[in-house]
Amino acid sequence: MNLVDFVKENEKIINMVKERTPGQQEVDMYYGTLDVATARFHSILLRISQDRLAEQRLKSDVDFCFKAIQDFYRNVQRYRFWPFFTKPFIKTVLHGIGVKRIPEIKKLLNRLEHQKEFFYHGDDTV
Repeated sequence: MNLVDFVKENEKIINMVKERTPGQQEVDMYYGTLDVATARFHSILLRISQDRLAEQRLKSDVDFCFKAIQDFYRNVQRYRFWPFFTKPFIKTVLHGIGVKRIPEIKKLLNRLEHQKEFFYHGDDTV
């Protein structure tokens, strides 16, 4: 997948977050997590789109982050629409994704920000 495909796939998540109707506090937290994770992921895509070497080097990390967002989205949809007796199980799955996989997006973004600061000294010399 190239970077444009990632953005196109995340478009349905962005539209869902925009069009949601607040009311259930628990589901609203999941929407917030999706919103922040997607925004960070798009920031990552913007940064690596400017550097083809970084794009190749971080391909597996970007795929991991994309799959984490998609899995979280899929399970939020399950939580909302599946029968009530499945909610405790799905809630556990969402918690696992939110604790283990979603923070990797922020870590990758921080790595990219620090890497850029390391190479950029404020003038044209490197």
